[in-house]
Amino acid sequence: MAQARRRGTYIYFNFTDVGIFGAVVKKGVIKRRGVVSLPPGTLQGGWLQPEASLDLIFDSLLAKLKVPRGSQAVLAIDGSLVLARKLEIPETVETNQIRGYLFMELGHSIVLPFEEPYFDYTLLEEDGKREIMLYAAPNEALKQYMELFRKKHIRLAAAEPQPLATFFGLDSLYEVEADSNLLIWNVNATNHQLIIIEDKVPRLIRSVDTFVANAWEVDVIEDRLHYRYQSDDANVEFILEEMLLEFSRVLDFYRFSLARDGREISRVMLTGDFPFQEELVRRFETNFDVRLEQVPDVLDVSGQSIPKAYLPLVGLATSHKDRINLLPDSDVAPKFPLVASLILLLLGGMAGGYLYWQTDQFADRLETANNQIQIVQALQSESAQSAKQEVAQLKQTVDGLEATPRPAVPALERITRYLPERGYILQFAYGADHLVTMNAQFETLDELNGFYRQLLTDTAFTGVTLTNVTTKTMNEEAEFVTSTTIDPSTGEEIPTTTITPTDETETEEPRYIGQFGLTVVPAEVIKGETNQADPDAPKEDATTDAVVDPEAEATETVEPPATGTEADEPVSTEVEEVEEN
Repeated sequence: MAQARRRGTYIYFNFTDVGIFGAVVKKGVIKRRGVVSLPPGTLQGGWLQPEASLDLIFDSLLAKLKVPRGSQAVLAIDGSLVLARKLEIPETVETNQIRGYLFMELGHSIVLPFEEPYFDYTLLEEDGKREIMLYAAPNEALKQYMELFRKKHIRLAAAEPQPLATFFGLDSLYEVEADSNLLIWNVNATNHQLIIIEDKVPRLIRSVDTFVANAWEVDVIEDRLHYRYQSDDANVEFILEEMLLEFSRVLDFYRFSLARDGREISRVMLTGDFPFQEELVRRFETNFDVRLEQVPDVLDVSGQSIPKAYLPLVGLATSHKDRINLLPDSDVAPKFPLVASLILLLLGGMAGGYLYWQTDQFADRLETANNQIQIVQALQSESAQSAKQEVAQLKQTVDGLEATPRPAVPALERITRYLPERGYILQFAYGADHLVTMNAQFETLDELNGFYRQLLTDTAFTGVTLTNVTTKTMNEEAEFVTSTTIDPSTGEEIPTTTITPTDETETEEPRYIGQFGLTVVPAEVIKGETNQADPDAPKEDATTDAVVDPEAEATETVEPPATGTEADEPVSTEVEEVEEN
């Protein structure tokens, strides 16, 4: 049996098929509360379905309640999971041996519908008999909740049957006489529970499923669940009749099988958040003579207004002498006369156990050393393999360079032979696939045009293009005029800035910078160094005549032919002047 009073701050949870209710309680006062709805099929009869996931939904509830890690929690177990049964204990079994007796007899003389249950009990002393109320639940279902709380870093301190929590909540809010026979009818959206309390002790707990979860469309408004029915009215009529029939069966069973001294149910209390409660009450009053008390929609709990759907959480937070805890942590070791013999055997084997422990420690150290040796060997093997790969890659690179020489220097020397006396190579880049880009400076457009034509006629170069021509002057003060020109190679519009010197400044002769692109034919360049490939190839320090353009305005036109055209076709290029600071 669990402790009667819990000290400190606890978080209480009640899982149903349609939602999860939670409340933070400190010293018996509810500080925060909240609820989240569940998609249909997430929980069925208290079982978490394998394909469903509560992680994100449960996280949202924990965020509402502001639950920190390491908090202590108490869970209300769905009544459909809990079996309650009264058992008689032999007089030879002492009170402190009852749990051990139950461990031995469960599955043998005490038959339950599930194996290896988690259980707890309440001791009953009446009519000279030694009886208990046994509460049991399947361990697979409880392990689902234990794993969920463990992943959220919350310590699950206790798990109590939800019907008992409902009774404890009513007992704390209303006066339940010690000698009364009370029937609590807890009706929810997907099930209803019938709990018979005799002399403030639970005698019968009956939980029956009613509507399926997907019959409702559930919304969360503030701290309540609001339901909208999505099926036909004929089904509602049938389920209401079945609920009244089940109530009648439980009433008759108690009257003829459980009641002592011809007792009758003297009080019926209706609670729960059943959406069709008004219609259920109307039908009940038509068919039964028993007085039915309805728990109000809002409860007054220590001066707080709490919706009645939170009644099980109020019961979990209430101090009570006979609390039930179905978690295995509450189990204690069974006590039998044989325990003394087992202790003697344990003491007799301590010496052997000590020697075994020493041997086991030595084996662990030896295994650790072997593992470290294997790790070092694996690292050495990986290092050697990595070094081999690096050497192979380096060799492949060297072989590639040797197989495909790039005659960058001979190509540059051959190109410079075409430059006029005052022409210069400003930038030169020899790239992959023997692609060359360069910028060359000339005194006049005639010199630039002549250089370009020489490159076009040289068999050592292919794909010769003049992509752009710019000018630069030494003026410090000039007027800038921006215009748009078309790139001859791509057809794109390029903004061009024209620089016009002012009248007050002296104008320097411009310098013309051409941007060229070409592809080198390595075999021709190498042969050309000995002038074997082309007798007309230029000799070093040789000069060539350039084609002179008669026009000499600030913006001049050079029309470079496309690749594969004749050299004497006109070349058209917009020249933009760029001031040099």
